Order: sequence, then C-alpha cells, then structure tokens
Amino acid sequence: MTIRRSILQSIAFLLACPAAALAADPAASYPARPVTIVVPFAPGQSADILARMLGEALGKKWGKPVVVENNGGAGGAVGSLIVARARPDGYTLLMGSTGPTSIAPQLSKAAAYDPRKDFAAVIALAGVPQMMLVPANSPYKSMQDVIDDARRNPGKLSYGTGGTGSLAHLTMEMFQHRAGIRLQHIPYKGAGPAYTDLLAGRLQLMFDTTPAAIGFVRAGQLRFLAASTATRTDAAPGVPTVAEAGLPGFEVQGWLGVVAPAGLDPALQSRLNRDFAQVMEEPGIRRKLADLGMSPIGGSAQDFQAFIASEYRKFADVIRTAGISAD
Repeated sequence: MTIRRSILQSIAFLLACPAAALAADPAASYPARPVTIVVPFAPGQSADILARMLGEALGKKWGKPVVVENNGGAGGAVGSLIVARARPDGYTLLMGSTGPTSIAPQLSKAAAYDPRKDFAAVIALAGVPQMMLVPANSPYKSMQDVIDDARRNPGKLSYGTGGTGSLAHLTMEMFQHRAGIRLQHIPYKGAGPAYTDLLAGRLQLMFDTTPAAIGFVRAGQLRFLAASTATRTDAAPGVPTVAEAGLPGFEVQGWLGVVAPAGLDPALQSRLNRDFAQVMEEPGIRRKLADLGMSPIGGSAQDFQAFIASEYRKFADVIRTAGISAD
C-alpha cells in the first residue's frame, strides 16, 4: 500500500506541474479571455484608429477578442486613470499618447496619476509629427514669414489649439520661446472648431498632427509650413522641419504607445511587447500608418519607459517656462 500510495502521489505531482508552471508564468497562457485597450479619446482620432487596427490583428493572433473602449475626458486623463487603477494582469491596456501621458499629469488635478510610476511601458508604436498650418490663401509662404510678421506685430497674430495644455499648445509655446516672438493663443474645446476658424481666416496659423490635418492639405484648403520633428515626414517630404527652417535643435513629436498598469509581470510585459511589434510589421498596418502620416517606432519596453520619463521632463520645462495651468 505504501508503494502504491507513493506512486499515486508522484503521478499527482507530475500532473500538477504544468498547471503550476502556467500559474507562475502568466505569459504562457495569455490571453485566456478578452483584452481591453482603453483609448482616452473620442472615436475617430489617431489613437482610436491605431488601437482598432491593432486590436483586430491581435484578436486574430491570440484567438481572443480585443475590445477597444473609448473613455474620453480631461485631455485623456479620465481613460488613463482607469487603466492606472486597473489590475496589472495584462487584460486592461492603455493606448497612451503624449498629451495624457507626458502633459496632463503636470497640469491638472484630474490626472491623479504619475506616468513614471503608475504605468508599465509595453511598446512605443508610432510617431506623430506636429505640422505648422496656415490657410491655403495665407500670405505666409514659409515659417520665417510668420516669425518676421510676429516680430513686426507682437501679440497680434493668433493661433488656435484644441485646448490649454494640449500638445499643439505646448508645441507653439516652444516655438514662440525659441523664435523670440509673442502670439495670441485662442484655445477651443477640441481641434474641430479651431480648424473652422483657421479655414475661415479668423486664425493665422496653428500646429496639429499630420493625420488630423492632411485631409485639408490634400483638398487644397490648408498648407504645411514646417514639421516639428527632427527629420521630415514621409507624408510631406517637401516640407522642411522647424529646425531646417531656422530654429536648430527644435524637436517635438507626438507619439502613440501601449502601457499597462504598474506591476505587470515582466514576462508578460515582454510577451506583449513582442506581439505588438509583430502585428505592427503587417503590410496593411504599415500602409495605413503611412497614409496617416505616422511613422513606426518600436523598441523594447525598457526603451519606452525611459522615453516616457524623458518626455515628462521636456514638457515640464515648457510648462514651467510658459506658466501654463489647466486648473
């Protein structure tokens, strides 16, 4: 009986080993149920478009649904806070971006999270240039034309943004500081009304992302004067960068990337990084990114975590210098 009991115990132990191994390594069985990607903005924006493309591709890869959930408000802080407070099990992810991750926590009490501590970086997905825009019939043919006119007429040229503390606002603050000029800021409740006034000539210029602006440019309603990025964008290769146009070293790039709640298992973090990187290589997704004027980034989770911290510091300097507050 003793020998028989010992054999049965050994069999039970061996049968339990795979289950124990899976429990110890959540990446091995992930995902076992639907995964949610929270987009902290309304449907139709760049973050939402990319999340849905990747969600569809990952759903096929994983054999489990990937649900895109839009939770907008407070410049992206509402949806970001939902993810910051979620369980770090990989089933609730955030489509992070510059505004709610690098800017909002430094401006508003509504953003009650610290992106450097409350999120585990997964992967940087795509860069999104900020483009200087003017109406198609504007007398400004170059960025230098804007600077020259602003120096002749301090505070008279007006620019619009989707709100105080938005990436477009901070980009323009950096531009003014570097150029030594003063413009009048007109904040709107979203970029849509700003475009209406820019198209009507009630604003002289604005910065906004390539995906948002490129339709107006292709339709001949607006013109690009400069790109905020370090190199020219593939969507408008003939448009110089701000640095090329006269302000060396100027660089601002919006970005999209995936983060999870802090405390995510490192093995699962690596698995997610690898899976997102693989679907980002799909030709259809690459083509769509190019059409939207976005460029793939990629890299390790650790690279992205360091990037988030550096972006936080960069915008902290801009916010302090310009004295910006959203509260």
